[in-house]
Amino acid sequence: MEINKRRIQKMKDLISQNLMESFLPFPLDTKLYSSWASGLPHDGETIIYTSYMYQISGILKRYEELFPKIYRLNLPKRLMTASKFLIKPNRDELDRSFNILKNITSMLTAQGLNFGYLYDEEPYSGALLLESGFINEYKEYGKKLYNFFKERGVKQIITVDPHTTNALKRYKDFIDFDIDIKNYLELVNFKGSGNYVIHDSCLYSRAMGMYDNIRAKIKDSGISASENYLVTGKDMGSCCGGPLALVSTKDSEDISKSRAEKLLSVNENVLVMCPLCYQNLSPYVNNIKDIAEVVS
Repeated sequence: MEINKRRIQKMKDLISQNLMESFLPFPLDTKLYSSWASGLPHDGETIIYTSYMYQISGILKRYEELFPKIYRLNLPKRLMTASKFLIKPNRDELDRSFNILKNITSMLTAQGLNFGYLYDEEPYSGALLLESGFINEYKEYGKKLYNFFKERGVKQIITVDPHTTNALKRYKDFIDFDIDIKNYLELVNFKGSGNYVIHDSCLYSRAMGMYDNIRAKIKDSGISASENYLVTGKDMGSCCGGPLALVSTKDSEDISKSRAEKLLSVNENVLVMCPLCYQNLSPYVNNIKDIAEVVS
């Protein structure tokens, strides 16, 4: 794999600058992406936090394609700003993400939990900086993000995807970040049905040690999981290819295709729990679902 260092530097500068200026990695229509929620209190000591991951997962590849053009053509910033109106998910993608977030909210509420939502003021987590290895920029943005939450009295954050969960939990390794972070899968019990092979999020299973807990909850839910140690074992499951996409689209797609083929050798029905895994594997899998689409 050939790594273009100048392209990576440009990408780092763009993302860092956007985050420090607007709390977003690139221009987003936050009113649209927060419109899934209604009736939740604005703010609160405990909040549900999407970081827009489910809502924008369908358009990330278009931004990944845009980054090299920005690097080559040195596009003016106003064109980047206009991209929030030009690059949007289609209605089916958006409705799917909204239904997932509504179902997660319903499951949390059913557990007796009370929480608010920041709506269109919600900031991005900084996961792109951490996962791209831009640690100094990740730390600086983390300080800004921490102050944002503290000014609003936030003491606990409920996350809905692995990348956001990992990014927020890792801040404690670098800066003062005394906000309690819980992923919704740690808080809810659910019921479901069907037979699937599970594609584990690398972050859930390895970085955060949630593999056994998630497996136990899925087993108790009524869902039947097809297992093959070489494909789905805690130490054997492999990446969907998504985190590599900003550096190399081809290598990312090769990894996604290979992972999909291994999963389909176990079961034609694939279950994921990450919006990026869904986007990267879905071109190669006919029946793929997010766990929040099949449980309640």
